[in-house]
Amino acid sequence: MPGQTFAHSASTSKDVGSVWAELDKPVTWEGVPGVDRVIDPKVDAEGRLQGFAFSSKVGGAAYRATASPAGREEGRMMAWAIDSSEIEGKITVRLAPNGDGTKVEVNLEADGTGVLGSLLFPVIAAAIGNGFASTVDKFVADL
Repeated sequence: MPGQTFAHSASTSKDVGSVWAELDKPVTWEGVPGVDRVIDPKVDAEGRLQGFAFSSKVGGAAYRATASPAGREEGRMMAWAIDSSEIEGKITVRLAPNGDGTKVEVNLEADGTGVLGSLLFPVIAAAIGNGFASTVDKFVADL
C-alpha cells in the first residue's frame, strides 16, 4: 500500500503570534494526530523546539518515534520528519492570518517501513484517518 496523506484545517480566534508561540511548547504536540505523549523534547536557548521523541497508540499497538526538524518558517510553518521502526513520514503545521484569528492547517504524510510496518500500515492509516479531522479540530481549539 502506498503512503497516505491526511490534511485538515481549522481556525482559532488567537492571533498568529500566539499560535506560533504554542507550537514551540512540547506539550502542544501531544494534541496532534498520532502523538500521544512527547518524550525528551529538545529546546534551544531561544525557546524554539528542535525535536522530540514521542509515543503513540494507533490501531491498538504502541509505537515510539522521533520528530526531527523538517522545515521552519517563523510564524508561518513548522514541520517534523517522523521516524519509527514501523512508520515514517512528515507532519506540517501551517499558519495563516484569518481576520483577527489564525487558520491552522495540519498535514500528515505517512508510510509503512520494513516488513511489519508495510503489513500493518493499512490498519494504521485507517485508524489515523478515522479521527484525523476531529483531532485537528481539538488541537486547534486547545492552542
